[in-house]
Amino acid sequence: MDDSGAANAWDDEEGDDLIAKLHFDGLTDSRPPLQKYRNGRIYVSDLSSQVYCEQKLLYTLIGVPRLKEMGFDVEEAERPQVARGSHIHLARQLEVQDVVAVDTKTREDNIAVLFVNLLHAVRSLLSGAPIVREVPVFGRVLDGDIFVNGVVDEIRCDGETLQIDIVELKTIAGTRLPNASVRRPHRLQVMLYRHLLASLILGKVDVKDIEKGFHVNLDVQLSSPVLELLPSKERHMNSLGLLVPFVLTAIQALPVPSQLTVEYFSQKTNATLCFQGVEYDESWLVDTLQQLFPFWTGSWLCEKKFGKCYPSNDVFLLVLPCQRGEQSWPEHARACF
Repeated sequence: MDDSGAANAWDDEEGDDLIAKLHFDGLTDSRPPLQKYRNGRIYVSDLSSQVYCEQKLLYTLIGVPRLKEMGFDVEEAERPQVARGSHIHLARQLEVQDVVAVDTKTREDNIAVLFVNLLHAVRSLLSGAPIVREVPVFGRVLDGDIFVNGVVDEIRCDGETLQIDIVELKTIAGTRLPNASVRRPHRLQVMLYRHLLASLILGKVDVKDIEKGFHVNLDVQLSSPVLELLPSKERHMNSLGLLVPFVLTAIQALPVPSQLTVEYFSQKTNATLCFQGVEYDESWLVDTLQQLFPFWTGSWLCEKKFGKCYPSNDVFLLVLPCQRGEQSWPEHARACF
């Protein structure tokens, strides 16, 4: 993200009206945002977006069609920087693994592909691979009922010590590093990835967490295209009830992540600007999440915003969130090998 316009104090004239109108929006659906917009689980990217600008997150969650129904003049567009950033992430992924489309029929198929991807990453690291990318992580946080999942950009592994480190790639349009307000969400993101991955490695995530968090039936038969992702000797694990505990046990062979790093990459020069280390701070993470979660559970007061941002004028070309399966699942999932 380019912060070249961050110094220009810009305020959306309709922002406070939107927040007030959420009361009326809730008349037709009184569920809290956690259920209304995310079907009981949220994404690491949701939380980092919330830290940066909670008001913008509201726009994104509600989406263009509903905002128009509420009387707001909004447009749907994709910023060029976002598209270029996605291409850079994909190119990085293809450097170390192939990506194939898998025909999926059910919610259970999609979650099975996620677990197969995690299993492949674990086995690659244990067999000496120095880098794996796009690694799914998930679990309950703060020992509560909120289920969070995300995808780690990169995990690096020392072949001799098996020490693993988390690296989060952030692309920016220009050549200046983001200011502190932009880097704060990045800090939260890598810490939360570390928390989720460590919980998996330490055996703190169980099958019931997966069943409830992903809303799946552990006994549903997985489809043939999904089972073909597994070695032939493991295709007897034809349901999540068999696959999930196998993967949750396998990941416990990894050590807890050691170092956390954010890599800032310039789209302008097509080169890395710097690697910035992040020290894991459990108390800061817990405190920050405790401030964020009331928004999702419905105990958040609309009059109180988490923070205020000063984005460049084009930031409110609203980008619809990708449809991640709250209402239906996609016909294809991505498997990484």
